Amino acid sequence: MPVEVVLGTQWGDEGKGKLVDIISQGIDICARCAGGNNAGHTIVVPMGPNGEKTMLDFHLLPCGLVNPTCVGLIGSGVVVHVPSFFAELEKLESKGLNCQGRLLLSDRAHLVFDFHQIVDGLKEVELGGKSIGTTKKGIGPAYSSKASRSGLRVHHLFDDTFAEKFRKIVEGRFKRYGYFEYDTEAEIERYKVA
Repeated sequence: MPVEVVLGTQWGDEGKGKLVDIISQGIDICARCAGGNNAGHTIVVPMGPNGEKTMLDFHLLPCGLVNPTCVGLIGSGVVVHVPSFFAELEKLESKGLNCQGRLLLSDRAHLVFDFHQIVDGLKEVELGGKSIGTTKKGIGPAYSSKASRSGLRVHHLFDDTFAEKFRKIVEGRFKRYGYFEYDTEAEIERYKVA
């Protein structure tokens, strides 16, 4: 079975999304292996019975989902902000893109939390005039958590020790950056699995 791979060698803005859009019409699986819900890209595709041109924005979800027979996979190397994941999914489905039963998320993917986004901004301030121009989506700090083996993954959401681990990580960020306005308990509540 042939495999087509699109890899970027820059920080983005190199046309990966457009290329994936082109080749995704004939593929079975479109997988994201790295990154997060950054700037993303917009595509226009014919949708519905009349083939009406519809604009779809992809930031985290694999754009191969525009192919109705393609399965979208978010792999273990991706960092996922769960609220953004569901907001993007809801927006795409509201425009007529049916993703039901075709979207898989690795339980080993690391999570981006709101405190990562705050830390992303604090790191930019720390750099002063030499800031790198981050999107402040928390992706860099989430990868830092992953690299230091202190990050939480999707499967941790289903673990009885999630809240305890989460508090420990946030306390570590307070020690590093000083106390910043953030409601730890509210975010724990937001992620509770029923």
